[in-house]
Amino acid sequence: MKRKFATFTPFFFIFALLMAACGGTSGGGSSTNNGGGNNGVSQQGITSGNHYINCPSNTTTTAAAPESGTVTLTVSGWTSTPAEDALVQKNLQNFEAAHPNIKVKWSPITGDYPTKMRANVASNTVPDVFYLQPSMSSSYISSGKLLNLSPYMAKTGVKADDYYSALVNPFTCTSGQVYGLPKDWNSLGVFYNKQLFKDAGVAAPSANWTWSDMQNDAQKLTKNPGKSDGTYGITLSADASRWGAFLLANGGNVLSKDGTQAAFNNDAGVKALEYYDSFFKNNTGILPTTVGASYSGDAFGKGKAAMVIEGGWLIPYLQSTYANTQYGIAPMPTAPNGKQGNLTFTNAWAASGDTKHPEAAWELIKYMTGSTVQESQLNAGFALPTLKSLANAPYFTSHPEFKVLFDAAPYSYADYYGPQDATIHTDLSNAIDAVVLNKQSAQAALNDAATRINNQLQNG
Repeated sequence: MKRKFATFTPFFFIFALLMAACGGTSGGGSSTNNGGGNNGVSQQGITSGNHYINCPSNTTTTAAAPESGTVTLTVSGWTSTPAEDALVQKNLQNFEAAHPNIKVKWSPITGDYPTKMRANVASNTVPDVFYLQPSMSSSYISSGKLLNLSPYMAKTGVKADDYYSALVNPFTCTSGQVYGLPKDWNSLGVFYNKQLFKDAGVAAPSANWTWSDMQNDAQKLTKNPGKSDGTYGITLSADASRWGAFLLANGGNVLSKDGTQAAFNNDAGVKALEYYDSFFKNNTGILPTTVGASYSGDAFGKGKAAMVIEGGWLIPYLQSTYANTQYGIAPMPTAPNGKQGNLTFTNAWAASGDTKHPEAAWELIKYMTGSTVQESQLNAGFALPTLKSLANAPYFTSHPEFKVLFDAAPYSYADYYGPQDATIHTDLSNAIDAVVLNKQSAQAALNDAATRINNQLQNG
């Protein structure tokens, strides 16, 4: 669920088929405003919004009948943490047990998932069923590469309205046809090390803590910076999928309302990036690589930082790798304007439009996005359910801190910015990196990123 691809994120949410992963059109093309993310085109929260993807010129409108005999499905996704990978495999095994005539061949992809999937498309070796990122859905849907799930949903009583609108919209075209069902979602929270807070005499973050509170806490929590035994208040990465939450809280946007121009290099964006950078300038924040960690969650688990901004995916990682870490989860802090901001990440299960086993593929998608699997993911603590029926699942009552991530939905926006999503994330992350490494000022770095992104939006 975590945005792991250069990068998502994620909800998740993020690329062209036979063209560059970061944009362009193919087949039926896609709207300029295609899911323009959290900037006027898309929606705030997870309960409303529209879909903007052009439908393919040809699509299957009737559900195939079940096949006789044994069917083997090739199934693929990306690799994640060992705990998450094990849970996926367990649920696939449970599916096989419940469907003895359907066998599953699970072949996860390592490395750059969107690029390797494009290669599979080019070589006609697309899996029957696979993970679909929001960033992939525009070109895959419009060019007719996906199985239309709507006839199968109608036949089996599954409704798009069973899922939160904002999470199913990235996989739905303008006529309402559904080509992927969201398997889970996540938002960001501030994980904090309870022992380090206690040792420093710092109270746990409150529900209404502020940007200033986070700065002050980070100062108090930093011990021996620059030393081998040093600990820092917070570990942050040069990642648009983390900084974006601060941009939104500060009243900024990534793109203009119509999704055609960069909008982050204004005063709101500059101040948000200067705030983000303040932890590095004050020596109270650290890049994970500086302390020998693979990513921010690893630096947190090693005890090198007292706070980290991550989603529910961090929970099983800590349980399996740093089981002794006692942590809490706080909401994202409130900006000086009194507002909070957050990001949502989601991904879907989808099927190839060329699968020879469409009915079996649908059965697997239905199962892997159904309540049994989604509750298993929730109970494992790594993902939130996309089904409305699980909004009051018992896990939320027994794990109120985890519910902080679910309760962030009203002030969250999809971490997805349309067909140029990959370019936007890469250029913004490079700008953040230039600032925290003291190579550019916030204004200069954001201006340069805006120029590159505008060129791509206009010419991509």
